[in-house]
Amino acid sequence: MMNNKSGYRFDLRCILGLFLLVGGCVHAQEIDRKAQEYRPMYHFSPAKGWMGDPDGLVHYNSTYHLFWWGHAVSKDLVHWQEMPRPMKEGMGFSYFSGSVVVDKMNTGGFGKNSMIAFYTKHLPGDSLPETQAISISNNEGRSFDYYQQNPVLDINKVFFRDPQVFWYEQDKSWKMVVSRPDVQQIHIYQSTDLKKWTFCSSFEGLGAKNSFWECPDLFELPIEGSNKKKWVLIIGRGPNRVQYFVGDFNGKTFVTDKKLEDYLSSGKGINGSVFEDFEGKNSKWPKLPENSKNKVSGVTDYLGEHYLSTSNVSNGVIRSKSQVFTVGSKAINFLLMGGNHPDSTCINLLVDGKVVRTTSGDNTRVFKWNGWDVRTWIGKKAQLELVDLSKDTTTGFIAVDHILFSDQLSNQHLEHALWLDYGPDYYATRTWRDYDNKNGLADTVHAIGWMGNWDYARKAPSKWGKGFQSIPRVMTLRETPSGLRVFQQPIPQLAQLRDSGIHQQLQLKGVQSLKNFKPGVNSYELDATFTPGTAKAFGFNLLVGEGRKLELRYDPQLGELTLDRRNCTNFITDTAFTKSFAKKYALPLAMDKGSLRLHIFVDRSSIEIFANDGEKVVSATTFAADTQLGLETFSEDGNTKLNLQAWKLKSIW
Repeated sequence: MMNNKSGYRFDLRCILGLFLLVGGCVHAQEIDRKAQEYRPMYHFSPAKGWMGDPDGLVHYNSTYHLFWWGHAVSKDLVHWQEMPRPMKEGMGFSYFSGSVVVDKMNTGGFGKNSMIAFYTKHLPGDSLPETQAISISNNEGRSFDYYQQNPVLDINKVFFRDPQVFWYEQDKSWKMVVSRPDVQQIHIYQSTDLKKWTFCSSFEGLGAKNSFWECPDLFELPIEGSNKKKWVLIIGRGPNRVQYFVGDFNGKTFVTDKKLEDYLSSGKGINGSVFEDFEGKNSKWPKLPENSKNKVSGVTDYLGEHYLSTSNVSNGVIRSKSQVFTVGSKAINFLLMGGNHPDSTCINLLVDGKVVRTTSGDNTRVFKWNGWDVRTWIGKKAQLELVDLSKDTTTGFIAVDHILFSDQLSNQHLEHALWLDYGPDYYATRTWRDYDNKNGLADTVHAIGWMGNWDYARKAPSKWGKGFQSIPRVMTLRETPSGLRVFQQPIPQLAQLRDSGIHQQLQLKGVQSLKNFKPGVNSYELDATFTPGTAKAFGFNLLVGEGRKLELRYDPQLGELTLDRRNCTNFITDTAFTKSFAKKYALPLAMDKGSLRLHIFVDRSSIEIFANDGEKVVSATTFAADTQLGLETFSEDGNTKLNLQAWKLKSIW
């Protein structure tokens, strides 16, 4: 369950127990998954019932455990056996997300090597406090007994959830990261016995600071090319995103790296040159409206201390223009917030006194990246204009911040943060904790996330239940010009699902069907490296059929990758689902040494794209019909070279 400050509410986790009660004990191997429409072939999904956030990810006795307060086990993170539901039913509360530890030293007194499940105990009603509770297993997670002295942590807050607990060797104690979602805080606690917890510190004030903060995790990641590690804090930003922070942890406090803090708080290191950030004395807006730099209540995710807003200006029609400048870059990017009234609240680009580009807000008080392709007017004189003609005092204003001239377009409509995934369906990421301490697993961090989105999760078309997990990923850190960044790769164990595959060198021009690769089901892997020639754009049309497709397109001049799923699903009976689902997604992505590598996994109802060796990842559900089996390549207005490997992937069931 999550909320946000806009007032809408999601209660799906409250019905988690009902779904699992119906289907928790059915073994997934007994289900003919191919016969069930949209059902993934190599992503984990339970046989029946609801599946949301991954919980309790531990590796112990050479076995990977995946809990969602259901339970599944695996030897290789690919093939899974679903186990009977381990949690006691009829307890009068809902089990919200959490974690599992293996108490190898019996610090809690429940038995050596006991498994302790931590979860948020959510009672019925909207005003009762959420508390942290535990249950104990002495049979490696097959069943858990409720601890009668629960809760183990109660701060008397309505929203207080998703405990992630781990052992910190340096001071021989357990640590817990847990969220206060409605105030965008992560709290850190410590304990020596798993039952009595002491507050250490809180983390807040960086990254995307709106909506609910949920499902935190704190862990060390290796830095590629060195023997060093850094701590990473990941936080779910409801309803469907995961942001991360890199820094240091001393057992009590997590502190972000200074370079990263500067990037997140003031935009230092962003690709491009700043035209106006509204912080200095030499303003590019010579006639700012009175009070236009005063902060607006409830506004989040601007950079620095100031921005330009029309909210506090009460003298009627506002048309505030910048200084004249010469367009010298391919793109103009900016953070924008405010009302979605294109005819009355907007920012315009004027060339020769005429409006040639215009953008409005999205009816929130959250600054998000927007941008324009301005290649047509390079060398021309231009101005920016902030317009407010609205009489609506609630959303009838517009605000802009951190205007950049750049050769890379940033039109992703997301806050200024570090995102684990730029797609719409990757949430509640958690990492496996290794309790075997052998075979180098302690230095390999595996993560998994829920492939869902609370904007439309209740509407997702699946007769077999709702919800499935992403493919597991290996996470590392890599040094970049703007600091350390998380890189993600699909686990190499997935290669065992491949057939013999194909390897082709292609010269692309126009649209052409992919020859010699004809999957009988949308369960396959593509590893494509594009080297642009004269083409202005190139990519794939996937899931082609019945007049529908999923377009994956890259513009090499603007450095922008887009995924367009506005016409990819045959599920058109629910207009609410269509409205929130049928969208186009964009992310800034530069080529790597003159080429673009896209490692793509398609699995009936989903796609996951690992770009440039995991620099950026895009995950999305697709819900395409099983008859949409076509694959096309395209190269617009010129040629492109493509080095392609492709494999059909076997079902894990």
